[in-house]
Amino acid sequence: MIKNFDPGTQSRIMVCITPQRSCIRLIERGAQRAKETGGEFCVVYVNKSDDISKDIKEHKILLDLFDIAKKMGGTVTILTGKRVYETLAQFAKENSITEIIVGKSLRSVFEVIRYGEVINPLKKQIEKSNIYLEVVD
Repeated sequence: MIKNFDPGTQSRIMVCITPQRSCIRLIERGAQRAKETGGEFCVVYVNKSDDISKDIKEHKILLDLFDIAKKMGGTVTILTGKRVYETLAQFAKENSITEIIVGKSLRSVFEVIRYGEVINPLKKQIEKSNIYLEVVD
């Protein structure tokens, strides 16, 4: 899961997305942070192994988000893992990510109970790694 960042880059921003158009705001924030810090940013999507049957609409949204990221100077990485937060944390650690940008969950309490959450477990996974986590509304 190693990505090729410029070895001289001090600021490495990872933007975590899902197949939702609202994730454009996260990509814009990642591009802004990269510009502010003179760093690089990558957009990361985690495909859960049971996610293979995504519908065409979600694939189209992801492709559009990837295109937007590239146009803003970012790169795109697709990861696979059952536990999204563990997959993201592992990628961040392996690639010396300095900042992670995620969107505030729009899931209901019922959905969180049924499907789990990502932000708090991710926070725990990276807390000793000196990686800043920004949650965007």
